[in-house]
Formats: sequence, structure tokens, C-alpha cells
Amino acid sequence: MAKQTGTIKLKGTIGDINYYKSKNGGHLARAAGGGFQKGGMHKESMVRTMENATEFGRCSTTKRVFKNALAPFLCVRKDGELHGRMVQLFTKLKDLDAVNKRGERRVGRGLDTSKGKQLLRDFAFTPSCIITEVLACSLNYDFDTQTLSVTNFDIKNVGFPAGATHMALTVGRLHFDFDTLEFSLKNSTPLYMDKHYSATSFDMNTGLPEVGGLALAVLGLKFYQEVENTYYLFKSANAFGVEVLGVGG
Repeated sequence: MAKQTGTIKLKGTIGDINYYKSKNGGHLARAAGGGFQKGGMHKESMVRTMENATEFGRCSTTKRVFKNALAPFLCVRKDGELHGRMVQLFTKLKDLDAVNKRGERRVGRGLDTSKGKQLLRDFAFTPSCIITEVLACSLNYDFDTQTLSVTNFDIKNVGFPAGATHMALTVGRLHFDFDTLEFSLKNSTPLYMDKHYSATSFDMNTGLPEVGGLALAVLGLKFYQEVENTYYLFKSANAFGVEVLGVGG
């Protein structure tokens, strides 16, 4: 970038040089071809760029609200990589929209597909703590009864992090409207258990959220250490888990 020093200040493109006036009033010059130019937005390449930008902005907004909806589960620790992983997920979901034309595709339409629901079910919110692997049991959430049934459970099979004495499970039912971005979350009462917990099966009920939209069953796992009747929450990556158990209608 160069500064114009002549008496006559130029504006526009001459040869390979673009002359223009900056926001602070200075007259500058640069190699032509950079930035947007008048009428350039109508070029086919720029139309595609604007379509992508519009969809990306919509995905980012939807992702932000969706993450806020799960805040009671995700607030234990800050994961600097979660944002990027969720943006990638929501972009893939948007790409599955076969209803709207390019530039208007939406995450919600992608989740209307079986593949979209599968992508959401398989997404690893906490890749260092996959709950189904940690618990090593059978988990089934019934959307009709709002109940999580846990079977084939043995506390001895649970992978407790070093130093942990207790764990807690919380199941939530989230209703999320991807058109209005309204949401409602109903959580069960947390179930706390130590290493001597003896039940091999149990149920947990969430209740029904107040708004409609896509229904998701979410399970949260936390580990604690008991010291003189005080429970200290573990915040390490392997001691905190969030997982989607199922996606309903």
C-alpha cells in the first residue's frame, strides 16, 4: 500500500494500480484486484461468497443459542475446541438441507433427515469422557415416558478418574425450535453414587419441556472427591461428560 503525494489526487483504477481515499481522509494507492468494487457483488463468484457468508452467519447464531441451551451441562469446564467442533457439526447439518436453495439452507432442515439426526447423536461434546464407554452399561431413553432406563450396570465397571470417590448422573430433555431458536430444558434430579453402589438397573425421569421443537435426550456425568463430608467437583477433561442419548421428533 502506498500514499499519494502528488497535487492531483486520483480515484479509481489505472492500469494495475487502484487509487482511493481512506476513512481517515488520506489518499492511498494499492495493487488492483483486492477488496470489493462497485458492481462486483453481482459477479457470480461474489454471489457464491455472499451465499456462503449468509449461511455461515446463520449457522453460527444457531450454534450459539444451542450451546446456551445446554449450558447447565456444559458449564463445568471451558473447552476451547468445542466452538470449532460445533461449527463444523452445524455446517454439516446445514449442508443436508435439500429444501431451501443455496444461501438459505438451515440447520433445522438438515436435522429433519435421518443422517442429520445421526450426526447429532454421534457428536462428541466431551471426547475425553465418552459416557457410554465410562459407564459400560445399557442406556435407553423413552421419549414417550420421558424416562432413561439404565440396565446391565455394575459400578465396578465404571472408570473412575484417579482420586474420585463419587459420581453423579443427570439426564435432560431439551426441546429446541431451530426456526425460532426457542428452547426449553427439563432435567432429572441428579443421581449420586459411590464406588459401593449396588443397583444393577435404575430409571431417571426428566419431565416434559414447555416448548415444542426437536427433542433431544442428553446425559451428563460428573465425578467428585469426598473429603471430610465435603464434595469437590473434578473439572479435568476425563472427569466430565456430556452425551446425546437420542433425538426425537
